[in-house]
Amino acid sequence: MNFTKEEKLGTRKYSSRGISSLAKFTSTNGSVYGTLALDTRRGSDDDMQELPVAVRVAYNGKSVYLRIGKKYTMEEWLELCECEKQGRNKKSAERKELKALMQKVESQVNQLIAEGSFSLRRIQEIHQGKPDNDSTIYSIWDSIIASKQESEKAGTARCNKDVRRRFERDMGSKVEFADINKSFIDKWVKKMKENGLSLTTIGITLRTFRAIVNACIDRKLIKGNTKDMFKDTGYNKSCSRKYEFLDVPTMRVLYGFWERGEAKDEKGKELFFPKEKNAIFRDLGLFLFMYLGDGQNLADTLRLTYDEWYFATHGKQLRFLRHKTQDRNESASEVIFPVTAELKKIIDRYGNKPEPDARVFPIMDKMITADKEVWVIQRYNRYIREHMAKVSEIIGLEQSPTSTWARHSFATNLNNSGKVPYKYISDSMGHSGSGDVTSNYIGAYPLDKMLEYNAYLLDENGGKKGNDDLLERLKGLSEEDRKKLLEALSKSMK
Repeated sequence: MNFTKEEKLGTRKYSSRGISSLAKFTSTNGSVYGTLALDTRRGSDDDMQELPVAVRVAYNGKSVYLRIGKKYTMEEWLELCECEKQGRNKKSAERKELKALMQKVESQVNQLIAEGSFSLRRIQEIHQGKPDNDSTIYSIWDSIIASKQESEKAGTARCNKDVRRRFERDMGSKVEFADINKSFIDKWVKKMKENGLSLTTIGITLRTFRAIVNACIDRKLIKGNTKDMFKDTGYNKSCSRKYEFLDVPTMRVLYGFWERGEAKDEKGKELFFPKEKNAIFRDLGLFLFMYLGDGQNLADTLRLTYDEWYFATHGKQLRFLRHKTQDRNESASEVIFPVTAELKKIIDRYGNKPEPDARVFPIMDKMITADKEVWVIQRYNRYIREHMAKVSEIIGLEQSPTSTWARHSFATNLNNSGKVPYKYISDSMGHSGSGDVTSNYIGAYPLDKMLEYNAYLLDENGGKKGNDDLLERLKGLSEEDRKKLLEALSKSMK
């Protein structure tokens, strides 16, 4: 088969992009792509030069070339690709052998993904024959951290880094796979308690470490199972946070304080310098926005955008996908909430001008890296905690809430109202788990219902007047009870 010089040069130029590939694959999670082609990166214009065959593995905008020990000239390779394309029997055994070598790489990729430890560096190490018996608990942990960073899960990567540092500080840098058993984990838990770590922090630490141990078990580096190893260690336990909420009257006081925008002592003297005062009221505004905006996490608030839904509803609703759950269940993560009068005041005071795809708040630029995002979110969580403590002191509040209290308060106060359906609370918080196709075509709750239910966040009567509330109560009485009540009222008026 003869090819023109232009075809050969063109193919050489674009072969790494899959133009002259013999076969391709996509990983089980759809994020990694493999292409079987010639590696032309160091090739010359010599048509007779033999070039190595490689599986190009691409992930997150980067790639590595895994050579499989075969070489072909450009003309030979193009002929193989043409035969494959046309389904010819010619050289079928040769093509089958090449594809089998690529499928081996595909299996290795999917295995690493299943373990949660995929990274381009790790697949390259495996392909180069670096045995797992050269690995340590630390090197495997590092590869998992790299995998999380490559998949832009910066928060998970940072949590793993923190836990890994704690592990090495507490248990040393020479822990062997054979050392890791229930006794070892119990010893570490005891050490963490002696160091004053809370049960919640210990639980998070153990859950993170358990994932690492499971990856090692899958590779047959650690014997046993994590169910037995972590039994009674507290890895799946955390302290109840049911007390971490502010009731409706307290939220109303906080909103009134924010709306006035004043922080003065009894003599009318300003308590804070202008810059500090602005930061305190800004972060109180963010706290109230999270509460009134269906109990958002701070990460979702700072990522919130003026998307097409906002403009389609003429600025009456906002929408977001919960960042914490979007990889696990995207259909359950969508939250649509009403822009109430109170939320609009907060946006008007601190938000950006509504423009398509712009962030609602000018705190976190859309172009920053995932690591930088985590840093900004952690910083503002600290700001809110510190500033809410000052606000609590000013208004005489015994509790010192953090940003997570906004979410707990939203759920608790709507539930305690006795007027709001549980399903609305669950859906509003992104907890719905139906995942059925039909739900994708059903719109959000009507705006009037959203406003009706969310009115209970700042008013125990849901914004209803006293007479309306009395009528509601009368409707619930029996005919006999209503008659008795009317008789008693009639006597009291004489």
